[in-house]
Amino acid sequence: MADKKISVDEESKPQRTPSKGAGRRPGRPAANAKGGISRQSILQTALKLSKSVALQDLSIVVVARAMDVTPALIHYYIGGRDWLTSGIMNLFYKGLIRKCPEPTGDWEQDVASSAKLFFDHLEAYPGVSAYLVLNHRFRVFQLTAFGDRDYGAEALDRFIGHVRAAGLSAERTGLHAQLIHEFVISTAHQATHDLLPAAHRQFLEDKLASLDPRRTENIVFGKVAALQLNADGLFKEGISLFLLGIERDRKIEGASDGTTPPAVKRRRSSK
Repeated sequence: MADKKISVDEESKPQRTPSKGAGRRPGRPAANAKGGISRQSILQTALKLSKSVALQDLSIVVVARAMDVTPALIHYYIGGRDWLTSGIMNLFYKGLIRKCPEPTGDWEQDVASSAKLFFDHLEAYPGVSAYLVLNHRFRVFQLTAFGDRDYGAEALDRFIGHVRAAGLSAERTGLHAQLIHEFVISTAHQATHDLLPAAHRQFLEDKLASLDPRRTENIVFGKVAALQLNADGLFKEGISLFLLGIERDRKIEGASDGTTPPAVKRRRSSK
């Protein structure tokens, strides 16, 4: 992905003063001649830009250039770089929530389908996945002083709810939810930035062919599946392992206190 780089010095340069006589309220920068502008239109434009620009590089200057307005106008409506980043992330999560179906009552299906939905949504916005693998701020919780709902918190709460339906303890529920969340982000980032083996298969095959099989017998032994690994394959195999881990913990916790996990009771009674 060819991200557009903007230096800190460039963003901090004094901006051109708007011409006088624009007929605007005192203190308010003028919009361009193409029409009005709003906080929502700025964030929607910025979210579209995150399909090709890493969110950490998506500065106020970059957004202003894309909209053909001054950075001062973006500052007026958004309030600063943190508000821009958080606003983009909140809009991203809002779109994710709109795609979420109602829970089916089958925890395995709901965990797998919600993880895949998040994965697909990240694939549509490579700039967001690039940001999430490198930054913790605004990964989930967002700034909401403009009256917005925190869609990041709502999205995470829904996903944890699917994992919680498996009937595990609070500790194991939180752990599994976090591990799956990290796996989805990492896999989406690899997929959108051509980091998976399938994207470099010929190069890897040539390198493997040059290895001494006696010295690297384990690499040679397991090379076939790895070379075929693409985004869909990695997600499918990975989520299957996570579901097996949850099922293992359900059996362990159910055996430890002599009871059947609540989710098992619900699933059996529904048959």
